[in-house]
Amino acid sequence: MRVYKVCFAAVILITAFSVSASTFNQLIEDPTAVWSTWGGEGTLELNAEYLGDFGLEVIVDGELKSVRVSEDLIIQNLGSLSLLVPQGNFESFKDGQLSLTTNVVLRHGHRVVSLEQLVATGAKFDRNAAIHLADGQGRHLLTLTHLHVLAEQDEQILTIHNADVRATPQLAELLDLPVLVDVPLGMAWIDLNLHIPPGADLSGKSPDSRGLSCTGRPFWPQDDPTHIVDVGLINIGTVAYQNRQPGTNRIKVAPSATLKSFGFGDAVWIPKFQSRLFYSFSPQDQHPFLVWNMYRIADGRIQQLGSSGVKHAFLTINSNCTIDCGSGNVLWPGCEDVYSSGTNNSNFNQGPREDVLPAEGLFFSAGSFFDPDRTGDQTNDSTTWQNRLMVDENELQTPDATYFLDSWYVVQYDIDIWNSMGFHEINPSPSGNGWSFGPLGPFTEGPVLDQWIEFGSMSPLQAHESIVVASETPDAPYPGNMPQGHLRVLVDAIETSPGVWRYNYAIQNFDFTRAINQLRIPLPDSAQLFDTFFYSPEVDGVVGDDWTVSRDNDQLVFDAPANNHLRWFSLYNFEIETNAVPGSDEVRLIPAQAGFPSELSVEIIVPGLAEDIFSDGFET
Repeated sequence: MRVYKVCFAAVILITAFSVSASTFNQLIEDPTAVWSTWGGEGTLELNAEYLGDFGLEVIVDGELKSVRVSEDLIIQNLGSLSLLVPQGNFESFKDGQLSLTTNVVLRHGHRVVSLEQLVATGAKFDRNAAIHLADGQGRHLLTLTHLHVLAEQDEQILTIHNADVRATPQLAELLDLPVLVDVPLGMAWIDLNLHIPPGADLSGKSPDSRGLSCTGRPFWPQDDPTHIVDVGLINIGTVAYQNRQPGTNRIKVAPSATLKSFGFGDAVWIPKFQSRLFYSFSPQDQHPFLVWNMYRIADGRIQQLGSSGVKHAFLTINSNCTIDCGSGNVLWPGCEDVYSSGTNNSNFNQGPREDVLPAEGLFFSAGSFFDPDRTGDQTNDSTTWQNRLMVDENELQTPDATYFLDSWYVVQYDIDIWNSMGFHEINPSPSGNGWSFGPLGPFTEGPVLDQWIEFGSMSPLQAHESIVVASETPDAPYPGNMPQGHLRVLVDAIETSPGVWRYNYAIQNFDFTRAINQLRIPLPDSAQLFDTFFYSPEVDGVVGDDWTVSRDNDQLVFDAPANNHLRWFSLYNFEIETNAVPGSDEVRLIPAQAGFPSELSVEIIVPGLAEDIFSDGFET
């Protein structure tokens, strides 16, 4: 069978859009809007290499598997599944069912559940199309979510690819393994025969486009400053354990993600090393990038425990759109897109952060990690543990700590990075040799930093300030006037004992490409310095050297080694213990690379003289 690894050539994406109730009823009455599928084949991939960490055994043809298995998923000609596809845009699965067969059995202890005979029916998951898989007794065992649905109309084949295969509460109960609820067990790819009714409208235009037209689209911001790109992250549906690195305490974690376009302009979505005639700008292979981090708040500080590489997006399903003009290489206004946790753990699509200019959302494929020899094609993939979020499991067991996982979609020329990121509070819990991270707290838009100190806090001993590095061409029209980057500086001043103050600084660089290699904090000459502390997360399994500390007249200076600059979407901790009481002055950050400005600064709480606590308005 055909399993598509990254993208699909010569296909027409069938996507969903938002319609009014009256329009929806009209569509149901239009028989040409109801398409059907029957028969086909697919692949069911189960992650036996780490499902065993939970005590779950994967058995294929009577043989216990200990490595990832890809098994045939046969769709029998014993039924059909109908689809609502007005104007050639997939709205939802409508009714009907398909019969599937596998040669897979799941076992936990003495509990056994067969996946050999399954029935597939259409469903919804987080507003988007999904598929329920039940056994012959009607027990809902699995849900296929985050589907990438496409149609090859010439060949009359419907493809449902890159889906997470999630365990249901009923499967977890049958196996007596509660930790399995909503855990992705693997991925699925399905190809179905597709029947398109004679006379079906294939125009691809939304009947409820709210006054918008496909004429002239795509609308790129490079052509017109009114074509604003604003893409928001609207959910992280799964935070999934993805295996343990042999011989270490390090585990791999990946989320799923759902995003949505809120702008009038269109967002480009061309896979790496490809081009499209409708996008005339260079480089052509531009697309969004998903990055994610894990954090802990404990003992008076927020720390970043791990960081992913960059997941390169390759396709948008364009669901629930305001207007859909029919290409999976463009995110249209109002459209949503999904990526599964399994897809976000793809060797083929996972690269280092250094390949991306985050403030502009630009990627240059030639000479990148994927094409080190500049061949013009991808010649290099990540290994299983490379460019992933890896975290030491010992860091997940701090008493009275709270933990968070965030994700951020870096999108070319996105005018608002803060709605493009969001997070869940997570609940890391060991289970056998594996880990679960639920139940998840509510999804929250914006940076995790607000969970430690609220942005703009007016507390005399806490502060959370923003640095926006202006464009070098601020008078140019959008997108030429976009900032060089955004940083946040936070501080918590604590009197740890009479006359002894500890200043906990957390500095996060979100998208400032030039990085930071020096921090200068005011410290009076007369002040005693009792202690300092520095912390940075590991990057791709490597912990950078600590920043050195020195005094320069009335400044305490943290200097970065060559291997550990404060890079983009990274949070570092700097702490000082002194007898100087809180005051107010500028903290200065020095970029690692030349450019304008040559330094950044923000006024914030710093160690000051005794009288400063009153003259600057700070009171204990």
